[in-house]
Amino acid sequence: MTVWGKRAAFVNPTSTTHLSAQDIQAYRMQTLGDIAERVPNLSFTNTTPNNPVLMVRGLGGTEDEGPVLYTPVLIDGIPVPSFAMGQMFDFSNVDVMRGPQLTEGVNAFGGMVSAQSRDPGNRLGGALDFEYGTGNRKRATFSGDLPIDASTSLRLSVGGETADGYIHNRALDRRDTGGWHGWFGRIKLLHKDSAGGEWRFSLHHMLNHGGNDFFETPQHARNHVSYNTSEGVNDTEYLIGSAQYHRRFSQRLILDVTFGGASTDWRYSNPYSVFSANSGFTLPTRQIGGSVMLSGSSGTLDWKGGIYGQQAKRWAPYTFDMTPYYASRTTATLGTANVAFMGELGWHFAKSWRLVPSLRIEHVDSSLSNWTSSMSGDTPYAYSMQESLPRQTLSKTAPLPGLKVEYNPQPSGQLSQFGWLSYSRSFLPPNYSPYGSYSSTVSAPYASSYGNNLELGYRLGDLTGRWSVEATGFANFLSNLQVSATNGAGESLIGTAGTAHSRGVEATAHWKPLNTLQLNAFLGLTYAAYDRFVFGGSDYSGKQMAGTPRSNFGFSGEWHPVPGWAVNASVVRRGRTTLYPSSSIQNAPYILVDAQIEKRWKHWNVVLYGHNLTNSSYFTRGLSGGYVVAANPRQLGFRVGVNF
Repeated sequence: MTVWGKRAAFVNPTSTTHLSAQDIQAYRMQTLGDIAERVPNLSFTNTTPNNPVLMVRGLGGTEDEGPVLYTPVLIDGIPVPSFAMGQMFDFSNVDVMRGPQLTEGVNAFGGMVSAQSRDPGNRLGGALDFEYGTGNRKRATFSGDLPIDASTSLRLSVGGETADGYIHNRALDRRDTGGWHGWFGRIKLLHKDSAGGEWRFSLHHMLNHGGNDFFETPQHARNHVSYNTSEGVNDTEYLIGSAQYHRRFSQRLILDVTFGGASTDWRYSNPYSVFSANSGFTLPTRQIGGSVMLSGSSGTLDWKGGIYGQQAKRWAPYTFDMTPYYASRTTATLGTANVAFMGELGWHFAKSWRLVPSLRIEHVDSSLSNWTSSMSGDTPYAYSMQESLPRQTLSKTAPLPGLKVEYNPQPSGQLSQFGWLSYSRSFLPPNYSPYGSYSSTVSAPYASSYGNNLELGYRLGDLTGRWSVEATGFANFLSNLQVSATNGAGESLIGTAGTAHSRGVEATAHWKPLNTLQLNAFLGLTYAAYDRFVFGGSDYSGKQMAGTPRSNFGFSGEWHPVPGWAVNASVVRRGRTTLYPSSSIQNAPYILVDAQIEKRWKHWNVVLYGHNLTNSSYFTRGLSGGYVVAANPRQLGFRVGVNF
């Protein structure tokens, strides 16, 4: 039985992919985009390789257009926009949870990604790693554990990275216009008190500066060639503070408290030649919040309940300047405050059966302030227009019920099985479109999104851990689905699809035929489409949601032929899809092949790796004008590390 966090994986009644620190390192998953391409029914879009926005089962993608998170990303329990994640470092595990999560703290409409940093160890020690790879990519990291006393220890992780990137700009005769440089660090304190409580305090900081030479025609992008006249700007930063407390008062009462805040910044501008204009934005976000959760059991009943609250503010200025012909500048400040009460009650009404009703009551206050818009031009004639709005506010309260039936019989022989059937009501709060150019459209908020979600899952496994299989089917029926779109006046807005649906299957299998060989496989099938959606003079009804392949599947394996040696390989195929958000350009199906060979001595390790070995060419973003962003090409490299 595999255990993560404080719950047994085998009896977790939701479709989840668990990635350990060993998985992340063995398959070189260094960004959320790497994860999204290698787990079932998770996809992403990005304007730069380090800023992925996640989509689960077809749902998501609007994070850089509005403040709503379809799929929140948590670092030590604190939510951050996925586009702020950048490089991942020193995580003990990452869990990808698909489907709504009503009782996990923050509201999750499509799913949730939860990353936990490594806990400090109770022995003095450290590790130093250096990596070099394609694109003149250099990365160095240090991590160390410092015991302070028998119950308190500290962990420090720091690192830096620089790369030229994978773009050849022939107009500038440069190969570093898609490059980046930055550093990252984390300090974490773990204290176990005399009453049995566990205190965790962590501070995380990531700072990355880079170019933005990625938008090109499909022909040029496919070959990672650019003719842009400048490199553009892509700078990201986050600062996260987290405090967590866990205490088991008895076998029947557990307390979990999380509190913290995050400050994220994204400064982005395109090369002038992309639109023949200076265009870009700054996107600082500040948020603070936390949760208090109690859980326990008594006889045939068990329960979990608590409260979650968060306050966030985002500033969203945007500039599009093609002077003297046309110039547009907008400013906006978006504020949200939400509080949620949640609880579930489990009843073991028969020997192998459990009934779990749940309820989440979500209240959200949203505001738009400091909105201004100016449009002007001098050619062919001079004109100027300025608009502003007073503070706009709205509130929404939504009850979100859920119901699960679980089947968990006692193991029979060497077999263990678990099944579940669940219904949940999901909700995305209303808000305002910050990048609109006209007060008449910006002042009209987009509506709340709702989902009625069904999930049926089954797991079967060998008690010795030799093998396991899992399959999950889902169907989501959606109304007023929030979608990033462009209206007839050219405004970038959040529209709502009257009705939509998403349905499909996820399946995984693990087999260990030998003690030295582990084999894995996964399959994801998703059909996500708009049933009724007319926006900006275009009818999207019946069309598949952009950025979501109908199928993705893969195989991976880890082999230890002799002590000290490890070989990892994976093959993933992702199906055909149109590009997000509004491109008619299609991604053909593509295959990703990764491999890694590692040799370990007592204190040393050396790794040779290859990422996208077949050099598959595909795109991760598309504009209606025909420009696209290409994914990274083949990457080769080595890593040397020492433990002490």
